[in-house]
Amino acid sequence: MSEMNKSYRGRWSTFLAAMALPFLVACPAAKEPKPNVLWIVVDTMRADRLGDELNLTPYLDRLGEKGVVFEKAYSHAPWTLPAMASMLTSLHPKEHGAGGRLGKFKTLREGVVTAPAIFSRAGYQTHAIVNVEFLKKKYGVTRDFDGLDTVTYENNVEVRIAEETTDAALKFMENAATEKPFFMFLHYFDVHAVYDPPQPFRRRHAASFDKQGGEQRTMFGTREHMMALRAGKLDLTPEWIHRASKLYDGEVAYTDAEIGRLLDRMASMGLDDNTLIVFTSDHGEEFFEHGDFEHGHTVFDELIHIPLVMAGPGVKPGQRISQVVRQVDILPTLCEWADVAGERSFTGLSLMDVLRGERARNRKVLSHGNMWGDQPSSAWRDGDWKLIVPATGSPGLFHMSEDSGETRNLASQEPERLKSLQASLEAMESAMASLQPGSDVKLSAEERIVLVSMGYSGNE
Repeated sequence: MSEMNKSYRGRWSTFLAAMALPFLVACPAAKEPKPNVLWIVVDTMRADRLGDELNLTPYLDRLGEKGVVFEKAYSHAPWTLPAMASMLTSLHPKEHGAGGRLGKFKTLREGVVTAPAIFSRAGYQTHAIVNVEFLKKKYGVTRDFDGLDTVTYENNVEVRIAEETTDAALKFMENAATEKPFFMFLHYFDVHAVYDPPQPFRRRHAASFDKQGGEQRTMFGTREHMMALRAGKLDLTPEWIHRASKLYDGEVAYTDAEIGRLLDRMASMGLDDNTLIVFTSDHGEEFFEHGDFEHGHTVFDELIHIPLVMAGPGVKPGQRISQVVRQVDILPTLCEWADVAGERSFTGLSLMDVLRGERARNRKVLSHGNMWGDQPSSAWRDGDWKLIVPATGSPGLFHMSEDSGETRNLASQEPERLKSLQASLEAMESAMASLQPGSDVKLSAEERIVLVSMGYSGNE
């Protein structure tokens, strides 16, 4: 090539580069795609079953190693309707209005903004897969989902099992629109009574009497058990409680395996790199720690201490956080994590700084419960101290780091601390006193039969 041609081509290349530069500078950088959100809730799972020495949750433990495990996460109610509503609104039960009590259930208050409404507004396709009567649209909690896959039952034996719930989730993911990120709320019900794990989980975890399956298999928590319990006719012997607890463990292990199948399939689909994953529970379960069985009746830790794991892009993995956090903190965290505008009404605070590896701080926790009576108990957790004000009787004061089982009431020994915590609780509740509960839930005759068959009735 001649020197002239070389010079010409060099000048032409320089000219083209100079002409292109303004366009390159002016063109905005492509936005990162919004992450998907997978929010998994296992109904009735106690916090102490996560990472248990019995190795009940190997798949969830692996998720925790990839993300953050919050060791002291707390629910705002010991039963499903108000607890789920608190998660999906970042409001306390007295603020969102959903809950009530047996026979007088209340819907989510009109005007309360929900998680699916927030994410739909941000361009997400929202979908919920749920397995309990209280998550039907008429209770308000799931009213804003684009898609709602609800399965409810005539009794608490013939339920949609975890395998089928996982299949439903995978079907949605496989068919989800690719131009929009998804926000999925996925609810597993197996850990809730009845306790009836399939093999091989029954054989691995049940007490010796109950390892056999088939038509004669042992089940605990049937409607007959619940009715006898509430009538004072169920003999809750230590052996009975032990056997029920072991079958419960089998349900936890089975559900963990199905969540593992879901997460493994997501990875093979290439979804795990851009999906924010939250795993938690609505409330726990009592196995006679405070003289009773099941849930919904107290605010002791066996009912309001819940598991909480968060994993996904932007998270510093392998953290175990010992500070107190709350259900109402989950939604603000997801909003900041996904770069979605939240609501000024949120009661909770984002945990995003903690997910990035910064120091956590304790949050104060207000909980209310008793779906079985007119007056709920209240609990106020402030650091290591927890105050319980029961519906009737004297208050309880517990130092949780020294007495996690809440067996030593220190109210008489710590009168000044008791007075201070009572004042804080009263101030918090007074601020909510003017708020009205949601509307009464109008139940059809068929729906009442379903609730009775599920054990949600009096002594009928």
